[in-house]
Amino acid sequence: MSRALILVLALLQDPSTAKIELRVRPVEGDKLESSDTWTHTFRGTLGEEPVSFSTRGGRRLVVDMARVENGNLTRKVVQVADAYVEQQDVQTGKYIRKDDAIHGRKVTITRRDGRDERSGLDGVPEAEQKSLVLDDPLTRLFPDTPVRVGESWEIAGEGLKKVFTGGDFTDGRIVVTLRDVKDVDGRRCALLTTNYDVSGKSADGVTRELRLLGTLTVWIDRGYILAMTQSGRMKTSGADPKSAQPNGEAAVTGELKASVLDKTK
Repeated sequence: MSRALILVLALLQDPSTAKIELRVRPVEGDKLESSDTWTHTFRGTLGEEPVSFSTRGGRRLVVDMARVENGNLTRKVVQVADAYVEQQDVQTGKYIRKDDAIHGRKVTITRRDGRDERSGLDGVPEAEQKSLVLDDPLTRLFPDTPVRVGESWEIAGEGLKKVFTGGDFTDGRIVVTLRDVKDVDGRRCALLTTNYDVSGKSADGVTRELRLLGTLTVWIDRGYILAMTQSGRMKTSGADPKSAQPNGEAAVTGELKASVLDKTK
């Protein structure tokens, strides 16, 4: 066997040189339990007055991939085991908990004619209802084409509208890199890093700049997000004191961990 052929075979057998496709491949009956937490610690001014506050929150969800049609998830059932926000009391330093309206609900999300329909949310404000969606928003960070370890891709322009559906951030870019492919609890996973450097200006003249660094762990066979971390800062400027919106900077963090339930492999 020639030296050149040996080299070619070695490259073919080396998983670090192979391209992988990251996309959602749901399987009907899959169940995942996920827990996410976030913090928001703000310091700034409201008019001429200094202001500071700290808020944190989280959710624990059990998600059943209830129906898959032609490879696409069309129905899932979400048991909201926990959903809360805690505001820190500035005098005592203690956090005061308030359950979200979706806390304890069992929600069915079904896609019909391209739209998500939700049941089990009577009396829940619309904004909270829309926080429960059929497709994991983090999967919008996946590349459009297969990638190798070490390759990066960029999300900008129209792509930002898919990530930030509320239109909060319209300028800048998100850079995602495939850092490694490895087994995690017996599942072949892609390890990604994320770098957000985005900004946006709302109709009331408030400008927000967001800079975040993070990681994602993706189960390649399914495209499910099994872990996520994010940390960084968000700067707010241009707010009119009459609007009761402060200007300043917040330290923000987020973390998610998910586990696969039942007999899914």
